[in-house]
This record gives sequence, C-alpha cells and structure tokens, in this order.
Amino acid sequence: MHDRQRGLLTLPLRFVLRVLSVFFGMVTSWRNFLYDRNIIRAHQVPCRIVSIGNLTVGGTGKTPLVIMTARMLVERGVNVAVVSRGYGRASRGTIVVSDGEKIVQPDQAGDEPHLIASALPGVPVVVGGNRVRAATFAYERFRPEVILLDDGFQHRKLYREMDIITMDACNPIGSEYLLPRGTLRESPWGLKRAKAVVFTRLDDTHDRERCERMVRYYDRNIPVFWTRMQITGIRNPVTGETEDAAALAGKKVTALSNIADPASFHRLLEEAGADIVKRSLRPDHHRYAAEELAAIVRDAREAGAEMLVMTAKDERNLPAGWTVEGISPHVLDVEAVLIENEEDYRSRVFPRTGKK
Repeated sequence: MHDRQRGLLTLPLRFVLRVLSVFFGMVTSWRNFLYDRNIIRAHQVPCRIVSIGNLTVGGTGKTPLVIMTARMLVERGVNVAVVSRGYGRASRGTIVVSDGEKIVQPDQAGDEPHLIASALPGVPVVVGGNRVRAATFAYERFRPEVILLDDGFQHRKLYREMDIITMDACNPIGSEYLLPRGTLRESPWGLKRAKAVVFTRLDDTHDRERCERMVRYYDRNIPVFWTRMQITGIRNPVTGETEDAAALAGKKVTALSNIADPASFHRLLEEAGADIVKRSLRPDHHRYAAEELAAIVRDAREAGAEMLVMTAKDERNLPAGWTVEGISPHVLDVEAVLIENEEDYRSRVFPRTGKK
C-alpha cells in the first residue's frame, strides 16, 4: 500500500491489489455520482455542518485541526459541538463523550474523541457509527450553531455546508493508488467537493509551491491554508506536572507511539533537542496490555533512555492501573497552529452573514 517494499516477489500481490483498486474506484465514483446528482439525497440537520476529513487512510492531522477550528469558533462566541465515529471504542450506538463538563472513559469514547473532549472544555462531543443519527442527537440535545464532523469527507449520508480536506505536507496524496493497492480512499478529483484544503505538519523543509500545484491540478480555485504542529509542553501522566519542551533538550528518550504517522512525532522530539535512543512503534489506535508496557519500559531502560515519551493518544490506550519503574513517563502535548489567514479561515467555516 505504501510502496515501501518492491521486488519480483511483490509483483503478483501488487497486480492483484491493483485490479481490486479499479473495482473500488468504480464503486466510489458511482456512489459519489449518485449523491452529486441528488439521486441519493443526504440527510440535513438544522445547523451548519462542517466536515474535516481527508482523501487517504492514515493520519493527516485531522484531530488537531478539529480542536484548532473548534477553539477559533468558541473564541468568537459560536456554539460548537463535535461529532465523530469513535473508532476503537468499547461502547455501542450513539453516546455523549462530553457534555462540555463530564467526560466518559477513553475506552467508551475512543481515543481521538476523548482527546478532543479533553482539549475542548465546554464543547459537547458525541460519537456514533451512524453519523446522521449522532449529528441529529447532538443538535437536539445541545443546539449548536456549528457541528464539526470529524473524518466525514466520505460519509455522504449527512449533508454538510463545508468540507475541509487535510493533507500532510510530507505526502499530500499518499501512494497515489486507490485502496487496497494504495492509501487513497477515493480519486483526488474528489477535491472538487471540498471548500478548502489545509496542509498540515508544515515545516521549513516542505515546498509549499509544489504542494499547492498538486492541489490546483484538481481544483484551481480551491482555498489553501497551512498549519504546523507546535509543542505546548510535556506532561507527566501520573502526577499531572507539566514542563516546557526545553526539558527534552539533551535527554535520551524512548519514543512510544500508536499513531498512523509516527515520523511527525519523532521529528517534533528531535526539533526539541531530544536524543531518541529507541522508537517503540505500534499500530494506529493500539491498546497496550500490562505485560507489553512492562516490556516496553524494560527495553527503554536497556537502551539507556532517561524518559519514556508518548503521544496523547498512547496515554488514552494504556492499561488500567499502569505503572512504570526506573524511567520517567511523559506525554508530548501538541497543537495545530494556522500559519496565516486566520480570519479568512474562520469566516469560511462560519460566515457571519448566516448559518449557511
């Protein structure tokens, strides 16, 4: 899928997956055609729906952008709610992760909705596999002016006024093949449905002109925005004590991550001056067992690490009653920051002339 392995032995598998991706593309194109022509009608909720999604599987920085966008709206006095699928949760149906005050446990919410709720006090967060039902419930219960739909670009059953596409500045359209051969959920021509593109995780090594040309090939008029990830500090998940990112400088660390793109996490650690002596990688949304965590800590100590640094997503997947000995655990807290044109972005998400 990611074109990391090539050779004669992979040729047959790549050929089979390429054939399957053709059928996948036909199905997604036909489905989009039916919705675009209103042959299948999307369900409407009586408030403004803004979807933040992507074209590829894997992490493109959607969750930090949802949090950033919600904060921007709250700062302007807009009532906001967030609706998400709640991937990996133990609960079923539609549930309230947060009513703005109380938050359910991560295993009931899903790690990313719990992260969103924790970062947005006062903002209701609702999860449900049926996004129409979840959005309707969120509106009826909390009466928001705007519902931010997390990871909803391909969820056509729910009508939205605005689709925002996130693209990782390192790899905007993945391996350029559709699933299951590649990482694309649908053709890049789907960009024409979006009202804005946000490139995430920008740093000084990225060619902004090249990234923008790539998007303009599919839609020459679409607005393009840029965000970068910023460390807000490191936090001891046991004591809650926080420190500035400068505390990482010169420290030998084991980097623990269960996110789709660990490279961005490693890059932030290195930019803060940390010396990564071991990278402990787990699949996206991975839940840790107590024995597994003990082995990770043991390996970290053997590698000479002074600190075990994890993402906020890892923190929400640790086993109940977890402890570590002989090494200092920390969470790297980060946030997305819009580089420029903040007012333009905000006005597109929620025009002051009306809800629509």
